Amino acid sequence: MNFTSFHFLGFFVVTIIIGHWLRNRKQRIFFLIASYYFYGVFEPYYLILIFFSTLWDYIAGLGIEARRAGVTSGLGRFHERTWLTASMVLNLGLLGYFKYTNFGLTILNDIHPLGDTIFAWPFLNILLPVGISFYTFQSMSYTIDVYRGLIPARKSLVDFALYVSFFPQLVAGPIVRADTFFQQLDDRLPIGPDDIVIGITRILVGFFRKLVLSDNLAPLITEVFLRHNEYGPLDVWIASIGFCWQIYLDFAGYTDIARGLARLFGFEFNINFLYPMAARNITDHWQRWHISFTTWLRDYIYIPLGGSRGHPVRVHLNIVLVWLFGGVWHGPAYHFVAWGLWQAVMQLVHRRYARTRLRAFLNEKGGLPYNIFSRIFLFFNLNFGFIWFRAPDMQVATNMQGRLFGGYQAYDAILETFRWMRGQGSLETALLHWQGPAGWSPRPSEYGVFALVLALYFVYELVFNHLQLEYFWKPENRSKLIILLTLLLFFILVFTPAQSPNFAYFQF
Repeated sequence: MNFTSFHFLGFFVVTIIIGHWLRNRKQRIFFLIASYYFYGVFEPYYLILIFFSTLWDYIAGLGIEARRAGVTSGLGRFHERTWLTASMVLNLGLLGYFKYTNFGLTILNDIHPLGDTIFAWPFLNILLPVGISFYTFQSMSYTIDVYRGLIPARKSLVDFALYVSFFPQLVAGPIVRADTFFQQLDDRLPIGPDDIVIGITRILVGFFRKLVLSDNLAPLITEVFLRHNEYGPLDVWIASIGFCWQIYLDFAGYTDIARGLARLFGFEFNINFLYPMAARNITDHWQRWHISFTTWLRDYIYIPLGGSRGHPVRVHLNIVLVWLFGGVWHGPAYHFVAWGLWQAVMQLVHRRYARTRLRAFLNEKGGLPYNIFSRIFLFFNLNFGFIWFRAPDMQVATNMQGRLFGGYQAYDAILETFRWMRGQGSLETALLHWQGPAGWSPRPSEYGVFALVLALYFVYELVFNHLQLEYFWKPENRSKLIILLTLLLFFILVFTPAQSPNFAYFQF
C-alpha cells in the first residue's frame, strides 16, 4: 500500500481510531493484523515469506537465550552460535534467492566462455518482495543483538512479529533497532496536542518533499536517462543533478511520513535524514544520509571486521568491503557495485585528506570560499556517483558520465581502448567514440529553468539545515508553524503532479 494513495488514507483513519480505542495485547494484535494487511496489499504471497522469516528469527532468539541460561533440552539443545548461523543463513538465503539469483546468473554468463550463446544460463522469473531488504536487516539485527547479550529474547511472538512488520516503516525504513522498538512498545509515549502537531508536521513535510519537490523532477530525469543519446552535456548535468535531489527528497519524504505516523501511534523513531545535501564532506554526508542504514553497516559489518583498528591497509579494506556490501544491497547489478565502490573511494580519499596539513590550514583560514567550494565539490562527486545509481545498466551510466564532460559514447570508447591496448582494436575508433560522429553537436538544453529550480532546492536545504523543524515547535514560534503548515498544504494540493511515481526505495 502506498502512503500517497486514497486507500492508505482510509486505512490510516480506521487504524488510528481503532488502535487508540484498544488497549494492551488486543491493541498489539490489531496493529499486527493492520500491518499484515498493509503489506499484503502489494502481493498476498509476500505475507508467507515475512511470517516465515519472523517465526524463524523468533525461535532463534529463544534458542540462543535458552542455551545461554544453561538449558540443554528443547531449543537449548543447540549452541547459541548454531542458532545465530541458522538465522543468518535463512535471512541471507531468502534475500539472496529473491534479489540476487539473476545477478549471479549474469556474472556466470559473463565469465562463461559460451555465456553469450544458447548455452548461457537462463534467467529466472522471480518477483522481488517489496521491502525485503529492510525487514531482513531489521530481523537479523534482533538475532545478532540477542546473541551479543545486548537485549533479551522477546517471549511474545505477537510483539516480535509487530517489530518486524510495523507498517509505518515496513517497506522502506527507517531500520529500527529492537531495543528501541520494544522499549517504546512496553512504555508507550504519551500522545498529547504537541505530539499530534509534531506527527502532522512530519507527515506534511514528507508529502511536500515527495509529491511537490521530488515528483515534479521525475519527468525530466526519466526523459533524459531514457534517451540520453539525444541530449548534450548541459541536459545530462541538469538531469543528473536533478536525480540527486529526486532520490533524496523521495526517500527522506517517505521516512518523514513514517516517523510522523509512528509518533501518532506513540512511537518515536530516530531521524533518518539530517539535511545531507548541506554536508561539507563525504563523511559528514553519510552521517546525515539514511542514518539507520549507515549505522547498521557500522555496527554489524564494519566493527566486526575490525573497524578502524589495525593496519591502515586492513582499515581501508574494511571500508571497501562495507561499501561494496552497501552497493550490492541497493541493487543486484554492476552499476550498483560501481556506486558502492565509488562511495568507498570518496571515503578513503577524504580519510587521507583529513590527516593533511592542507586540510587543517583551510579549515582555519579558508573561511566562506572554502566552505562553498567544499560543498560544491562534494555535490559534484555525489552527482557523478548517482548516475550509476539511476542508470539501468553500466553502459548507459558510463555514456552519461562521459557526456558530462562532452564525450559521446564513453562506454564504447573505453572498450575500444582496451581492445587497442591488446592489439585488437583501433585507437582512431576509440577517439571517434569519445568525440562523436561527424556533424554531431550537443543538443541545446530545453530545461534551463530547472537550473534555477535546483539552485532553490539547495537554498531550501541550507535554510532548513539551519532552522530544522524543532525551531517551529517552540511555543513562541507557533504562528510561524501555522504559516509553514498552511504553505505546505497549499503546495501539496496545487503542485502535486497528476501522475505520482511510487517511492523509489520500494524496489530495494
